[in-house]
Amino acid sequence: MNEFKLIRCKDELLPHIPSLLKSKVIAIDTETTGLDPYTDKIRLIQFSVSGLPVFVIDCFSFLPEGMDVIKDILESHAVKVFQNAKFDLQFFFGLNIYPVPIFDTMLAGELLRSSGGASRVNLAVLAKHYLDIEITKDEQKSDWSGVLSESQLIYAARDAEILLKLREAMVGEIYKNQLSEIALIEFSCVHAMAQIEYAGISIDLPRWEKLLSNTEAERDKALDALYTYTERPAAQLNLWGEEIVEDHNFDSNPFVLKLLKANGINTKSTSKNDLAPYMKNPLVKTLTDYRKSAKLLSSFLHPIPKMLNHKTERLHPHYAQIGAWNGRMSCWNPNIQQIPRSLDFSSCFIAPSGKKLIIADYSQIELRVAAEITRDNRMMAAYKSGDDLHTLTASLMLGKPFGDIQKQERQAAKAVNFGLIYAMGAAGLKQYALQSYGANMTLEQAEDFKTRFFKAYTGINAWHRDLRKLSPTEGRTHTGRKFTFSPDSGLSGLCNTPVQGTAADIVKKALGMLSERVRGTEIRIIAVVHDEILLESSDDIADDAAALLKLTMEEAGNSVLKHVPCQADVVISQNWANI
Repeated sequence: MNEFKLIRCKDELLPHIPSLLKSKVIAIDTETTGLDPYTDKIRLIQFSVSGLPVFVIDCFSFLPEGMDVIKDILESHAVKVFQNAKFDLQFFFGLNIYPVPIFDTMLAGELLRSSGGASRVNLAVLAKHYLDIEITKDEQKSDWSGVLSESQLIYAARDAEILLKLREAMVGEIYKNQLSEIALIEFSCVHAMAQIEYAGISIDLPRWEKLLSNTEAERDKALDALYTYTERPAAQLNLWGEEIVEDHNFDSNPFVLKLLKANGINTKSTSKNDLAPYMKNPLVKTLTDYRKSAKLLSSFLHPIPKMLNHKTERLHPHYAQIGAWNGRMSCWNPNIQQIPRSLDFSSCFIAPSGKKLIIADYSQIELRVAAEITRDNRMMAAYKSGDDLHTLTASLMLGKPFGDIQKQERQAAKAVNFGLIYAMGAAGLKQYALQSYGANMTLEQAEDFKTRFFKAYTGINAWHRDLRKLSPTEGRTHTGRKFTFSPDSGLSGLCNTPVQGTAADIVKKALGMLSERVRGTEIRIIAVVHDEILLESSDDIADDAAALLKLTMEEAGNSVLKHVPCQADVVISQNWANI
């Protein structure tokens, strides 16, 4: 690698500050003593700019005296190049530093995957793919808290130098593959994602413990009922201090299948779909109740309290900004996107005393995107006039006046709308309506609704017909995100990906705009769950925060969808359940 300079104090960097501040692009890397921005520290900050040596700043001696210099450089006009910026930004937030604008090589690598890019997006793979440079990450997990070795310093400097070269190579690929618009959306969004992880969300532990206790009681009640179908053998304690029974495992598919068949239920599997026709059978109902409570306990109620940060006493979920090939996010530790949305669960997520949660979600965003993609005249007209599409669909399916539609009929229409835009068959629609919306319909009704739906929404029908005929191997969202279809995608996959991908892009654009607009205020972005964004603010500015959130989300949506208006519904609450 080229020359690097180890900087231990402010005076050693002063001669180079004018050049750094004039630079149009600065590659930045950090080495930290650990992964938690609240309990660990930045040890090194590395700056790489064209024509200068890499500057490796030892923060243990450089700070706090040199804080103003670091802040000036990181908040300069230059494009800041990071690999996985979300990680570094959270440590800079702790120093009250907010670097913008950003180029994230990891996100760029994700976007370029469908255009012949690298299959993985860690720095070593990207360097090999785009620069044909072999690098080793052996020092990555070394001890950065003590005296640093020469090999550690070389490793740190090299990563920053690689980032500068990598950006040059990737910019050309982004333009060549017409990915500049979506790249800007992703790069702007990363600031919001860092803020979400850094801010975290509060939970009401006493309420959570009560919910855990109630769910354990429900699980035990269901378990007792299940034992009426089989003899109760001797039990032993598990790691949670709960009784478990060997050879009587109701979480075991072979055991449950054998039990079902012994009780006259001849199903090929124990899946939710295969058991759906037998839900009136008391054994199946009891088994379903047991599985539900056991799943809640193992996936959420037991593990989540252990994930609270000891310093902030809040949950700090981790997000993959591009968690799926259609651009949707994924989440873990905990997966807040999968938290049950029942009142007993969502009411546990709260605003601290003196603060409020501001909760907003896009109204029917996937249906609006589908209307935009297909240019379906009836759908577009309904949204432009402010009509409720689910009520309209119920009216068209049932042949009833718009104003006479009942709540349960609207529920069934939800299943029709969301199921049929993605090419669901009649049997699937019947099952989906019952499981997702509690709406009963016969197979004959599902067939009839399907026929009526495609007669009513001719744009959707034509879209499906064209996709069947063309069988595209790749496609793009409305913001230019490129994706490839697997050979077994089927019509459902061909429909689903551009719709959900465009909806995800809209949310990300809103987050990027929002992160700029709340900077310097007391408003914090604390969560994103698909098409829903949560803020936290002090009581006295909650109304302003709500207005800002609604305005920003609708501006972002309307900048992407040109023919269908976007609507965001906002509430202010003390908890996520809005009670």
